[in-house]
Amino acid sequence: MSNKTHIQHNDVEKELKSSEIENIYFNEFALGVSNNDMFILIRRNGKGQALLNLSHNTAKSLALALTEAIDDFEKTTN
Repeated sequence: MSNKTHIQHNDVEKELKSSEIENIYFNEFALGVSNNDMFILIRRNGKGQALLNLSHNTAKSLALALTEAIDDFEKTTN
């Protein structure tokens, strides 16, 4: 896992095991952009599950981290 988000690996492991964090699965999403920020609407089977609001900087960091993770996965699995 990339540490580009400045979150300690131990903190991530602890949070992944936490019962206080909701686990949301999604298979659809929609994006929206404004001058100040953007949103990601997360949907599962056509039904909205969550709305994420994030800054442009966070969105760019997320996009880069996802690209890196997918590239690593594809290299590992061929």
